[in-house]
Amino acid sequence: MAEQIREPAREERRQRERRGGAQSQMLRQIVERLADGIVIVGDDGKIRFANPAAEVLFGRKARDLVGEDFGYALAPGEHTEIEVVRRSGTTVVAELRLVRLDWEGEPAVLVSLRDVTDRREADERAKELAREQRARIEAEAASQAKSEFLAVMSHELRTPLNAILGYTELLDLGLAGPLTEAQRQQLRRIGASGRHLLGLVNEVLDLARVEAGRLTVHHEVRPVANVVDAALVVATPLAEERGLTIRAPADTMRGVLFVGDEDRARQILVNLLSNAVKFTATGGAIAIEVDVASVPPARARLHGADRWVEICVRDTGVGIPEDQIDSIFAPFVQVQGGHTRDRDGSGLGLTISRRLARLMGGDITVDSKVGEGSTFTLWLPAAAEGQTDEPPAVAPRLSGREPVVQGLTEVGEALLREADAIVDELVARLRREPSMPGAHSLRFTQLADHTATLIADLAETLVIIEDSRGEPSPMLADSAEIQRYVGDRHGAQRARLGWTVEALAREFEILREEIEHALHRAFPGESAGRIGEALALVRRQLEQAAMASARALERTHQEAAEQR
Repeated sequence: MAEQIREPAREERRQRERRGGAQSQMLRQIVERLADGIVIVGDDGKIRFANPAAEVLFGRKARDLVGEDFGYALAPGEHTEIEVVRRSGTTVVAELRLVRLDWEGEPAVLVSLRDVTDRREADERAKELAREQRARIEAEAASQAKSEFLAVMSHELRTPLNAILGYTELLDLGLAGPLTEAQRQQLRRIGASGRHLLGLVNEVLDLARVEAGRLTVHHEVRPVANVVDAALVVATPLAEERGLTIRAPADTMRGVLFVGDEDRARQILVNLLSNAVKFTATGGAIAIEVDVASVPPARARLHGADRWVEICVRDTGVGIPEDQIDSIFAPFVQVQGGHTRDRDGSGLGLTISRRLARLMGGDITVDSKVGEGSTFTLWLPAAAEGQTDEPPAVAPRLSGREPVVQGLTEVGEALLREADAIVDELVARLRREPSMPGAHSLRFTQLADHTATLIADLAETLVIIEDSRGEPSPMLADSAEIQRYVGDRHGAQRARLGWTVEALAREFEILREEIEHALHRAFPGESAGRIGEALALVRRQLEQAAMASARALERTHQEAAEQR
């Protein structure tokens, strides 16, 4: 009788176990198909199960994970983020959710792990961009205040200095009575010291005007010969006093035209020649060489032209140590060893020269070897085919005067607000683009790359143009430099992803289209005026960034091929 009573109970238990087993099997099948990583952790803290997505996230097979300590404190209902370090050393950020359940008849915790690395990186990048923007604004404000102070002080100093020099010359002429030879020598020392001090003040004033955006450079088609001839008038007597010769091209520079400011180009060349004279020993030689190049060196930060005039000043002087070449362009710096403190100078000549060159769209580069001499090269935009030196040419865009269109600031601010949406659309289109079959497998951050930074700078450029009322501005030159730098970094990154030049060109085309769509969304019904001008400016800037990217992509591909 007892046996008859126990049998139904055993049967009911067997049925429950079968149902439980079926439910566990169904749960296992569901969990294995989930895109999120799932691990089942027992009350002892050890992993009892891991699905395929968890294998990918941890970078390990499930059989290796099972039996190991999960390693993180568990509190059911908790929602947090953890960092998972794979065996390869890479780190993945995972969003973690916990749910308590029975697993195969025993209490356990289901841990859901979602890879949010891309989102974390995007958030960090957005914060970094915001910090950079704030830092840039603060730095510009500080620089503006400093430059205005220097400009005012320089003017205040020049007035009494000119008076001192004027009275010194009057005394030297004997207008206050006859002078002894000793008195005349003392007056000449006063005059020489005063002129030296006035030169330093003038250089500080020039630097302050450049940094404050008050120094205007013209963009006209001018003969290189005019610049070289005018500079030689100043530099040749200095060279002869030191027993040096300056060799200049007689015919090669005739007919060569550049786009820029003739007076500022002469000022730069005089400075380069004066330095060559200063640092070349008696009996040495200095040479000027002029050429036109289509492919300048990568280290030259150029923009606004396809062909470049290069004016080289070569000397046989003391040379500059390689590790100190970059520092010679910093304000108030004079390199020890080669360019030493026993030479006169403020340490501002090269600083001003490079900034003037960059205001014209060009640059100054240096090659030097200690004991053998140095070559300073001034790069200036070459005139286009068919251009002549009459009448003056239009300035290269974004380095000289821009049309003044009211409302560009508002357009720039709208572009900045739309930056995230533009990047999202760009990434989505790249993943669908037939010419980029590998793009769909890349992470968001890989595809977005430097695009947000580029868009932010495009927006800032529109604001700068309106703020400067179309006048040439060093901030515009800086903006063009940022675009070139970002384009260069972007091209190198795309090369590492295996992209072709055609794919890169298509990417910039898509970016331009998305920017246009965004601005038309922000200003519905407007197609001309400020929107038309803003889009024209953006297109020109994107063309420069695209060219920099293409050069970097080809250079990176070539370097990789040489290493194989």
